[in-house]
Amino acid sequence: MFCFALLVLANVSIAQLNHIEMAANLLSKGQIGQAEVEARQALGKPSTRALALAMLGTIRLQEGKYVESIGFLKRALAVNPQLFGAQTNLGNAYLLQGQPDLARRSFQQALSIEPGNLNARFGWAQAEASLHNYRQSLEVADPIVPQLSESDEGILLLATDYGELGRMEELKSLVVNWRMSTPSDESSLEFANILIKYRAVLEAKEVLEGEETRIAAHPSSTLGLKLGEAYLSLRVFDRAEQNFQRALDLDPACGPCGRNLAAIAERQGNTEKALAYLVKAKQQAPEDPETLFEFGKVCLQRNLLDDALPALAKAVSLKPDHDPYVYVLASANVAKGNLPKASSLLKGLQQRHPQDAVLNYALGAVYYLQGKYAEAESSLRQSLQTQSDQVAASYYLGLTYDAVGQEDRAVAVFRDLVKSHPQHAPTYVKLGGILLRQHQYDEAQQDLERAVSLDPRSVEAHYQLGLLLRRLGKITESESQLAESRKLESERSAQADMRLRLLPPD
Repeated sequence: MFCFALLVLANVSIAQLNHIEMAANLLSKGQIGQAEVEARQALGKPSTRALALAMLGTIRLQEGKYVESIGFLKRALAVNPQLFGAQTNLGNAYLLQGQPDLARRSFQQALSIEPGNLNARFGWAQAEASLHNYRQSLEVADPIVPQLSESDEGILLLATDYGELGRMEELKSLVVNWRMSTPSDESSLEFANILIKYRAVLEAKEVLEGEETRIAAHPSSTLGLKLGEAYLSLRVFDRAEQNFQRALDLDPACGPCGRNLAAIAERQGNTEKALAYLVKAKQQAPEDPETLFEFGKVCLQRNLLDDALPALAKAVSLKPDHDPYVYVLASANVAKGNLPKASSLLKGLQQRHPQDAVLNYALGAVYYLQGKYAEAESSLRQSLQTQSDQVAASYYLGLTYDAVGQEDRAVAVFRDLVKSHPQHAPTYVKLGGILLRQHQYDEAQQDLERAVSLDPRSVEAHYQLGLLLRRLGKITESESQLAESRKLESERSAQADMRLRLLPPD
């Protein structure tokens, strides 16, 4: 319905218009080169020069050459300002070039010449929406809402305006119009994403299910990827996985397909499956920073540090200003024991984001591991000032106080932490260990038994409880706990409890 405007000029004979008509006919058939030849034939005659310039501007618009299109259209309007079609196309060119202010002026000028022109009014409404003037966009579009409701582009505009203004019933009602139209696959996915954005979840699923049926009949890797991404944003993971896999089967070089399949597997706790997808994606695109990052992150989760570090370092070298990449690279360096490198990376991030609670926590934790306890306390306290209810920062602050012999301050921190987070086993272990040293055996026993019940595979919890029971004279029970501690230690020798990953403990 909405297309590049027709070019109209009064008082020109049919003979004079011959080249222009032929150009328009050829352009409608996609024969752009021949259309330009005909348009240029009309440039030499004063009576058709404006139309010829306008036609050349329309041709450039279809070619996506917006700067040249604007140049031709402005020259056409300089010759004849009454060419409302050229004025409308000039607005379209400005809109496509990302200049909605100039587009609005052109569409308004076109409507002053031809008040009933649908294309100009629609373009003006689009320009207002591009400027985030959604109420004005609807006001401009109001006279042509019935026509808009019958076209893909019109429904997409109305959906955005309704969504931004919170007019949810009107947004949802557009699905009925959508079902009655014959939208393209791309516009269906765009409409679904608008519905998702404004939380019209059931309606989005309805649109996606219809689109999935169409795509299954005519498979496309690109559309399968987009459909999978839409389902993923709805957290419909089974449908998302099916579509990503279909897209990957059609195009084995589809890096985003592999990454998304890995993300779903990772979300499901299957990091081995995630890694398999990422290995293939990395082989297909060894220089893609996002693939390298996801590969390195999953390797880090699986403690494959020799694989994680080079991939993450390469990702950071390709996108040095992308903070999440730098943060996870710092995490990998901590896991590998490269504390000075980790500290350097985190300092750089912290300087860019001095009030970031997580960065201050992470830097404080690294300072703690380096034995820089004053710096650790400062960073951890800064983290807690920004965000007080943190497990990780409080836990490492308690460890820092314990490391410098300030047991009472450590006990106070740990007691507060178990009150606010009663399921955090490591805190019970540390609190119980300090109380054991202070000969507060009853409370120590309660805390250590709680730690073992929360985390039966904690080496240190069993060990500390074994020491406590020995002091209480319960030798048999003590030996049982110490034996369990030794057994767990041997099983986990490759990844000891105290190795820090710079992700806050659960």
